[in-house]
Amino acid sequence: MKKNYSLRIFAILAKRVYKLSKKRKLGWKWRDAQKWTSANLFQLYKGKPLSKIKVTEVDSVIISILDATPMPTTVPTQKTTICFDPFNIPTKDLKDINWWMLGDQISFFDSNLNIRIAIGSIIDTGVVKKYELLNINDTVEDMRRNGFSSDDNIIFKILVAPNKTDDGKPCSYYVLATLMGSPLDSETSMDEVLKVVTESDLPEDVRKDRAVKVQKRQEIIDLRVAKKKSAERVRPSKVEGQDEAQKLEIEETLKNLQNLYAKKLISKELFTANMKELKAKLKLGGKI
Repeated sequence: MKKNYSLRIFAILAKRVYKLSKKRKLGWKWRDAQKWTSANLFQLYKGKPLSKIKVTEVDSVIISILDATPMPTTVPTQKTTICFDPFNIPTKDLKDINWWMLGDQISFFDSNLNIRIAIGSIIDTGVVKKYELLNINDTVEDMRRNGFSSDDNIIFKILVAPNKTDDGKPCSYYVLATLMGSPLDSETSMDEVLKVVTESDLPEDVRKDRAVKVQKRQEIIDLRVAKKKSAERVRPSKVEGQDEAQKLEIEETLKNLQNLYAKKLISKELFTANMKELKAKLKLGGKI
């Protein structure tokens, strides 16, 4: 059976086209070379024995076709940088927080926000997009291990980004998160761009997005409180065994969860997921 070398021939031709496009600085990508090869060159060599295809001849044919019907040079498109406007953050969302709340607060910000987290020797991210940050909860754990106390608070400031000017454009600013009273806090005290922003000042789409985030965050907080209350519940001094104590603890959490759902403080999805988890533990006699 005669072998079909069509794919191999096409690959050889496309590689020569791509190489010559580079020499001529046409700005073609690999797929552009393939497309041109298919339309202008492949039919001339399709079915021809591989031994009869000479690179120098192929190059000459490519050049003659290019010179006769040149393909327009591709102009690289400039990538547009998207930045969330820090002045679309209500001032109350940039209030001081306890250091252990850093992860929760950062997760509340838009993923395209320019931000820098700089906390002593623990971390300094430089100015990056929020979506580029690694797990902030790891940073919180590092702070815990370094003995941070309840007196240590995180502050947020809006500053002009490096090599930018105070021109009102979203990408010209970033949010700094650092320790209150730290050297960096003092160094940037004169550079902070101050502007009071209320929820009513926000664009409608930003306001709606923030409302969804507020609701989700409150659901998580309410669930944490419910679990904490269950854990702090006074246990009977004598029980038939540890399994019985665990059962009572889970039942108490179930009641708290049902109460939150009845008051519409948590969503149906969050309620269902946690009910399923707790009932599974109740069945197994597990511990929360």
